[in-house]
Amino acid sequence: MRRAARKYVKYLPGYLQANWGGSEFYTTGQVRAALDHWHLGGRYVAIAYAAFLSEADYMEIAPELPLLIAYEPARAAFCREGGSQWGAYKQAPITNEQAASRYFAGS
Repeated sequence: MRRAARKYVKYLPGYLQANWGGSEFYTTGQVRAALDHWHLGGRYVAIAYAAFLSEADYMEIAPELPLLIAYEPARAAFCREGGSQWGAYKQAPITNEQAASRYFAGS
């Protein structure tokens, strides 16, 4: 479980933020796309979904997951494996100007 959580911490936050901007939560489709992009999944995929979905969205997909892990413990597993960089992971929204500057728009 720890190994899976470490992979989710390593690959998913940056991918989600780069592709959909910062957000407190993402959609199920966005998280699924990130998992597919990195070829991640497996038995403990509930950790990834819990880390990035609202509790209501997580509960909707929970029956489809290979192993059901309660929402808060799954989020805690993600944060615990993140170390100092992601230990208190919160998606931070970025402004339109910040997003545009990343892609040299308007310059």
